[in-house]
Amino acid sequence: MNTVLSLFLFAAAIAYFEYRLRSINKDAEDDHKGAFDFFATKEELKQEIKRLMEKAGEDKTAMEERMASLEEKAFFAAENKRKAEAAKQQAPVEDADPSLIYFRWPSDDGTFADAQRLRAQSEETYYLFRLDESRTHAEFTFVTMSDTQLSKANNSSKKYIERACNFVGAKSTQYVCTPGKAHLERGRWMIDLKARIEYK
Repeated sequence: MNTVLSLFLFAAAIAYFEYRLRSINKDAEDDHKGAFDFFATKEELKQEIKRLMEKAGEDKTAMEERMASLEEKAFFAAENKRKAEAAKQQAPVEDADPSLIYFRWPSDDGTFADAQRLRAQSEETYYLFRLDESRTHAEFTFVTMSDTQLSKANNSSKKYIERACNFVGAKSTQYVCTPGKAHLERGRWMIDLKARIEYK
């Protein structure tokens, strides 16, 4: 951009200089007047070039400030969008169906405390229970909302998976879960049949 600006200023200076020379040749009546106009023109040319350079500097500074402002706005817009998407992903999704409940992970003995049931799925819940009409029996599946959540479970599978599920295949981010069965007894969901996770 500096090269283009320099060429533009040089061309403008030459054009102005030629214009002043033509004026001198046309209007000159004697050598003294012509010499005076020539030197006057030279000084005016210097002043004009200086003015153009100052104006170009001001324009360049204004353009740089404008670009910086646009870049800052674009950065904050992208950051706000990223935060909104992250918040949306983290926000619990409450299920309107009262027969659906969620649990984080089984206790050490492989049971789920009914008092810890949740009505919404989140990145902290790993099990979905579908209650029958009696609300004392249920089918349950292992469910995750993201690859990050699944990787966390895979890395600590004894805590998140093996207490309530059997699994086949090498752990990955793709899986299918066959439901297990459980029943409610004295405030705890007891597993009758473990769920089965098949990794793809």
